[in-house]
Amino acid sequence: MSNNAMSTKDLLIKIKKLEQEKNSLVHVNEELSKDLIHHHLIINNANDLIHSVTPEGRFLYTNKAWRDTLGYTEQDLEQLTLLDIVEPKCKEECAIIFQDLIEGKKIDRNATSFIAKNGACIVVEGRCATHFANGQPQFMTGIFRDITAQTSVELALLESEKKYTELFENSSNLIQIVKPDGNFLYVNRAWRDTFGYSAEEAQTLSIFDLIAADCQEHCQMTFQQIISVPELQYLDTVFTTKAGRRICIEGNAICKFEDGKPISTQCIFNDVTDKKKMEEELIKAQQLESLGVLAGGIAHDFNNLLTAILGNISMAKMYTDPENIIAEYLEKTEKASIRAQGLTKQLLTFSKGGAPIKKVTTISELIKDATTFVLRGSKAKCKYHFAKDLWAVEADQGQLSQVSQNLVLNASQAMPDGGTITIKAANKILAADEYATLPPGNYIELLFQDTGIGIAQEHISRIFEPYFSSKSTGSGLGLAICYSIIKNHNGLITVCSEPGKGSVFSILLPASIKPVRKLKKQAVLQKTAAKKILVMDDDQTVQEILRAMLTYIGCSVELACDGKEALALYMQAKKEETPFDLVIMDLTIPGGMGGKETMAALLALDPTANAVVSSGYANDHIMANYQQYGFCGILTKPFKINELNKILAAILPATD
Repeated sequence: MSNNAMSTKDLLIKIKKLEQEKNSLVHVNEELSKDLIHHHLIINNANDLIHSVTPEGRFLYTNKAWRDTLGYTEQDLEQLTLLDIVEPKCKEECAIIFQDLIEGKKIDRNATSFIAKNGACIVVEGRCATHFANGQPQFMTGIFRDITAQTSVELALLESEKKYTELFENSSNLIQIVKPDGNFLYVNRAWRDTFGYSAEEAQTLSIFDLIAADCQEHCQMTFQQIISVPELQYLDTVFTTKAGRRICIEGNAICKFEDGKPISTQCIFNDVTDKKKMEEELIKAQQLESLGVLAGGIAHDFNNLLTAILGNISMAKMYTDPENIIAEYLEKTEKASIRAQGLTKQLLTFSKGGAPIKKVTTISELIKDATTFVLRGSKAKCKYHFAKDLWAVEADQGQLSQVSQNLVLNASQAMPDGGTITIKAANKILAADEYATLPPGNYIELLFQDTGIGIAQEHISRIFEPYFSSKSTGSGLGLAICYSIIKNHNGLITVCSEPGKGSVFSILLPASIKPVRKLKKQAVLQKTAAKKILVMDDDQTVQEILRAMLTYIGCSVELACDGKEALALYMQAKKEETPFDLVIMDLTIPGGMGGKETMAALLALDPTANAVVSSGYANDHIMANYQQYGFCGILTKPFKINELNKILAAILPATD
């Protein structure tokens, strides 16, 4: 009995222990359930997108954020695998990652794109890992963050950066970004095209490698100022290209700062080389025009005096025995007066509004004659290289001779020990925009090249200025005259020189399509007798010498001091049926009616009137285009009796 009782007791104790263990297990289960619920709530309510999938990619679990973001329901996911919702362009990469997970690799910060149920592309970034049991993969877990908005911003920034890069790269402005030490960070296409360096070459350069030697000091100071203050700065300087050509630039620069330190300087420039050249041309033209107002007036008055001097000399020679010593002195005086006439021609070159008296001509012989005369007795010699098919030009032969003589004289003086002056002439076709100041078309290019001492760089930009000369004995007018003459011929003169290596002056003149007229040899001129001439001039000395010359030729002469008096005398003679055969009119009558106005009034009264315009302004546009104003010829002051006789013979019928 007792043994059975003990067994019952032990059984009861065991039952009680089992009940205690059961209660404990229930408590543990309750705690586990609470933990599971707690963790489930955390996972399900997390902002991150969480999913678990089988090794085959079937969905085991997705949290609320995952389903809300992608829009799929649990029922939808029963029919889908993970690769079904991956964006097509990411599938290949995802398949590789999936295989890596099966092999036990962890994936950190993986970025991919899912396709939501509504078709939207959702960009995610996260981590993935695989759970193994007995060495076999059971499921893969992925925790992702939706970075679609962030990616859109980044893409927008990249797109914006791309647009600005394209804008800078395709801009016609010269854009550069420079480090505080002057080395280049970035240069755009226009910059590279202008200066001739590649992007790789630019990375090895400093801005000071490009600045012209004569601008270095100024630019060093300007650069230091730019990297000292965060303010927009204006720049105007000269760079040199890879080929050594000078480029004038102007624009703005500003320095970027971080923590008070300069990081980079951003510069936007324009190539203003052509603009500067045009400004320089305008300044030169204005200087010449200012000088011309004074020079023209002086030359006009001087030519009136020379007219009287040369006229009286030529008349005196008519009455002098050529064997007499007086004739020799008159000849020398005449030559001196003619040299003085050359001086007035130089002054008139600057005359405001002056126009060359042009004729269609070839310039080969003209240049040879002019240069041969200048080099007589010189140690220098000339070599000529003229194209056989050289085009004609429409030019003032006297002025072009003057240009040739001035250039050759300068070249000769630059070679005191002798040397060779090479003159070349060739046809040249200018393309559009080849020269800023010249239109495209056919031109003659003249080159005057010497082997002399050359021109200093600091003088190059000033040599065509009036009164500028690097020679102690120079007047400073020679090259200014050349510049003015070529400009008035619608051409261009430039110079290229290097000290010790000589100079090359280049001239471009518009070619002419008009045929060259061959001059016929003049027959011996006879006196024009019984012709009635009216002389209109405000200068009494000119009146007197003209009357003496015309009387000697055999004409009768009446004098008028201005247009009003001349018209009255002309109409009175016509009324009396003793009309004038010719009127010689001074172009300029201070305070009175000059030749232009008088001629217009005369033709209104008598359309058959013959008149010659006379002036000390040889380059006046009326003298160059006299026929347009109704004149039959021109008589340039000063003149000699034989020149007057030629005019009369050309206009009036010869005497039997």
